[in-house]
Amino acid sequence: MVKEAKRWATKLGTLNNSITSGRGNAAGRVGELALSTYLSVETPSDKYNHDINRNGETIEVKTKRRIVKPKSHYDVSVAKTSNHQKPDRYAFISLQFKKSDYYGEAAEGLQRKGGKQYYGLINVWYCGDMSYEEFWKAAELWKKGRKDSSNGFTTLVDMYNLPISGLHKTLIPEAHEDPFDF
Repeated sequence: MVKEAKRWATKLGTLNNSITSGRGNAAGRVGELALSTYLSVETPSDKYNHDINRNGETIEVKTKRRIVKPKSHYDVSVAKTSNHQKPDRYAFISLQFKKSDYYGEAAEGLQRKGGKQYYGLINVWYCGDMSYEEFWKAAELWKKGRKDSSNGFTTLVDMYNLPISGLHKTLIPEAHEDPFDF
């Protein structure tokens, strides 16, 4: 799955409004492949407006990379630049890696180096899902440059955040505290 995602990401290149200039494409693809495999559906159905079509419902998969298991107070995010996408539902996936480090120059206004690289995928977690309308009503806007005091992350673009605890488990009702089993 990881090799397939890397090949796809290289072929895709950088999408418009990419926060990571394409460096997150492979991670996003792993999230899409994992969820579509678990749901037994094909992916992608559309590379720009949504990722999965399941029984006529369009689903946009949003994936975050981490080095820890996601916790209920952690946030899921949709960048403001993605509000052109109009899926029926968002699904949120977290990829857990063994380690990470930084590369490049510091982003404008930040002390640390530019971007973050992740190594050694350990687990794929389904954090939950939410309808498009409900997400945009419930999510909080975090302006570019806002620092998350719980983990030190500084937003690189305007984004809408919501705690994992606010999500539903509509797509995988039996989901519990274990990662996907592949």
